[in-house]
Parts: sequence; structure tokens; C-alpha cells
Amino acid sequence: MRARWALLITTLTLGFAALGQETPSLRELTELKREALVVFSEVLSTGSAAERLSAVTNLVRYGDDSAIPLLTERLLGDDASFVRRAAAEGLVRFRSPQVSQALRHAARNDSVASIRWAAAVSLREIDVLKDLLRERETLAAAAISLQEPASTARLPGAVWPSAEIALLGAFSDRETFNLVERAAMLKALAQLGSLAAISLAQWALADSTEDPFVRGSAAFALGALDVRNAIPELLAALSTDLEAIQVGAASALGHLGDPIALEPLSVLLRTAWSPQARIAAANALASFGQSAVSALAQALLTDPVPAVRQTALRALRQIGGPTATQAVLALLQSSYLQQCDPTACGSLALEMLRALAELGQAQLALQVTQATLVALRDALPFLFIFAENDLVQTLSVVGRAAPQLFDLLLSDPSPFVRALGVASFANVYHAAARELLLKALSDENPLVRRAALEGLAPWATPDDVQIFAPFVTDRDPRSRVAALFALARAGDARALEPLRVALRSESLSVRLDAAGAVLAFTVRWASRVSSPSLP
Repeated sequence: MRARWALLITTLTLGFAALGQETPSLRELTELKREALVVFSEVLSTGSAAERLSAVTNLVRYGDDSAIPLLTERLLGDDASFVRRAAAEGLVRFRSPQVSQALRHAARNDSVASIRWAAAVSLREIDVLKDLLRERETLAAAAISLQEPASTARLPGAVWPSAEIALLGAFSDRETFNLVERAAMLKALAQLGSLAAISLAQWALADSTEDPFVRGSAAFALGALDVRNAIPELLAALSTDLEAIQVGAASALGHLGDPIALEPLSVLLRTAWSPQARIAAANALASFGQSAVSALAQALLTDPVPAVRQTALRALRQIGGPTATQAVLALLQSSYLQQCDPTACGSLALEMLRALAELGQAQLALQVTQATLVALRDALPFLFIFAENDLVQTLSVVGRAAPQLFDLLLSDPSPFVRALGVASFANVYHAAARELLLKALSDENPLVRRAALEGLAPWATPDDVQIFAPFVTDRDPRSRVAALFALARAGDARALEPLRVALRSESLSVRLDAAGAVLAFTVRWASRVSSPSLP
């Protein structure tokens, strides 16, 4: 069976080629782009807050300098703070006097501190950022933002010392800053790599008068800062019986990976009253390799909470090896999964399938997948709505190990199963899945057709306009977006008419989706047909 799929994939790959491109004219591109900008302007003027956010997101993602007036207008005047914040963050992509003026105004005057900070980060003017770090509200907003590595990376390096000094000075002010903000300060300092924060975090962790949430963040920071001499304090924190502190300390000890923490973490996993603390312990033990298998195996077989078992199972899958495999098989041989409520154990069951496939138990994974689909057949509509991506990812893992799975999925009478089969097949074989995906487009069920469209879209060729054109105004938003952006990514002059049709639809949601695709299409072609940018 594996050989048959391999031969099919090789044949499809060798036979798959585009026949050429037809270049759109500069005039056609200019007119189409103007229409798209009119749609964006309409949505931003009259649409709901959610529609305005979608418009801003599309302008940021696909637009060029022609998007600047619309984005700056939203930044300075939209009623919804989340729309203004999206504009503030998105304008970092653009450089012009108009952008700088708008960002500077927002950084100084917006009523929401997080927007002032986001605008200043996008502006990247050192003096403005330093001024905001001196203000209580924007310093708190900065701390909450800088907890995330991506946000720290966006902050200009020249501002890091000022941010560090401001956060260090503010942390002890319990009257001015609340516990969420102070906890964020510790994590932000860790992201900034502040050596001066080490003593502050140690002091906070040891302070029994401090809020447990802040103390947990202090423990986390000590791990993120790789403070190995804090290991005794972190080990002691595991026995506090306070969830937030246990979670932070376990995370830190997992990061540090010192063998001395193996037994205390194992005890925490076995005895902590809090499921979140046991989950943190299981996650931490994954970094200890084979020496942690025994503790994880015990949790996998005995913990009363499915989420804890799932974390232990994921850790065993990551560790791998014969003993981890035996532990996974022991859970499978027990009656736990069969007796557990699918709504509580669905994620655990999916984790089991991934583990079997990745631990070299492909045929067993195939058998269990079949049994699982039979057992869950009545619940598939619900699972498809809320766990479609997890299902596809799991079936993709099993399908890579046991390709015959796809024969079963694609011939199943349930449209939910067939849709999952199409999506996972495309996920595994990519462009080489083309022939099967084309056949699936004629399936009577819209879910299957949508899966086929989404699988084909990333690998579309200029000759595929006739395939995607009928779907550009489809009532199903995902089918419509797949078709539109396939044309935007790969279309040539033949894509102009279906894009116009969608852009002139009576439905505002269709026009909005089409406007984003048109921007992507026209920006892609602009540099090819003329050196000046389109107006």
C-alpha cells in the first residue's frame, strides 16, 4: 500500500507544471486596485467594528503605501480600541511622513495606554518611547506587552536599558501598580535579559507577604534568566501548596534541567492538589529524558484529570524510546479511554494517536484511529466544529506513518470523515495531492469541497483560474477565501474577471474578502509590469 501511494505521488509531482502566464496591463491593475480601495473605504466608514478590524488586517497584510491614508485614519479616529491598536501595530510596516505624524500623535494622545505604547513602538523614536516609560499607565502597558518575546524583539535595542531601569524602579510600588502589572514586570525583565532583576526576583519569591501570582512570576523569571544558584529556592517553592508558585517554580526547574529537580518534580506530579501544578510538573519533566519516564508513566495511568494524563503522554512522546512506548501501550491496554467521556478525553485520544504513530507503532495507530472514528461517529459534527485542526494534524501524523489510512478516510460515508481525509492528505502530500483534490471538488458535500479548495490553494498555478473562479463568491467564507487568495497568489490576467466579479458582489463580506485578495494580486504584479508603484 505504501508503495502504491509513493508511485502515485511521484507520478503526480513529475506531471504537475504550469503552462505559462498572461501578464495583466498596468491600466487593468490600477483600475482594479482603485476598486479595492473603495471597498476598504466603504467598510471602514460604515462597517461593524469586526469588519473594520478585518479591513485593517488586510490592508496591513497585503497593502502597499496606498493603504497608508486608510490606516492612519483608523489609528486616529476609530471608535473601537482594538481597531486602533491593529492599525498602530500594522503601521510599523510603512515609512512616510504621514505615518510618522499619525503614530506620534497616537503615542501622545490616544486615550488607551496600550495603544500609545504600540504606536510608539511602531514609530521607533527613542525619545518618545523613553517619555512613555516615565508615565504610570504606559509603563504598565509596556510591561504587559514585553512579557512576549516577539514584543521584546520589536522594541528598539537602544530603549532596552531605559525599559529595564523603569521596570526595576516600578516593581516595588504596590500602591501604584496592581499584581498583574507587577507580575508582568518580572517576566518583561526576564525577556530583556536583566541581570539586575535576579536579586529582585529572588526577593519577591521569598517574600511571604507578596501575592502568590507575583511570586510565581518571580520563579518563572529566575528560570528564564537561567539563574542556577536559585535552584534551592525554586525547589522549596514546590512545597508551598500555592498553585501559582508551584507552576512558576516547576516551569523554571524544567528550563534549568538540573537532575536534582527530578525527584521533587516527580513528587509534585504525584501529589499536588492543583491539576495546573501537575501539568506544569509533567511539562517540566519532559526535559529530563529517560530518567523521567517512570514518573510520567505513573501519571499517565493514574491521574484523575484527563488534561494531566495528556500532558504526561505528550512528554513521553517527546522523550521516546522503548520504556516510553511501553507506558503509552499500557494506557491503551487499560479501559480508561473507552470509559472516559469523549468531551473530556477527546484531546487525550488524539494525543494517543500521535504518540503511537511517532513511537513506531504505525499499524496500531491505524487500528486505533479506525476504532476511534467508529466510537466518535455520533460526536463528529461537534468535534469537527471545535477541533477540526487538531483532528487534521493528528490524522496527518498517522497518515505519514500508515498511508493506507487515507483509503479508509476518503471512502468513508461520513462527509466529516471524508473532509478530514482530504485535508490531512493535502497536509501530507502538498502539491502532489493535486489529482485527488481535483476529484474531491466534485464531492456532493460542501465540507469536502472546502477541504479540497484549501488544499489546492497554496499550490495553484496560473492555469487554475477556471478551477477557483466559481468559488470566489461562495457562501462559505473559507471556500471563498481559499479561492480568492489562490488567484491572488498565482493568478495572471485571467484572474482579473473573477476578482472583479467578487469585488462587485452585493455581499459586503464577499467584497471585503475580495478587496484583500485584489490588493495582494495587484501589489504582486505591480513590480513586474512597471517600475513605479501603482497609485
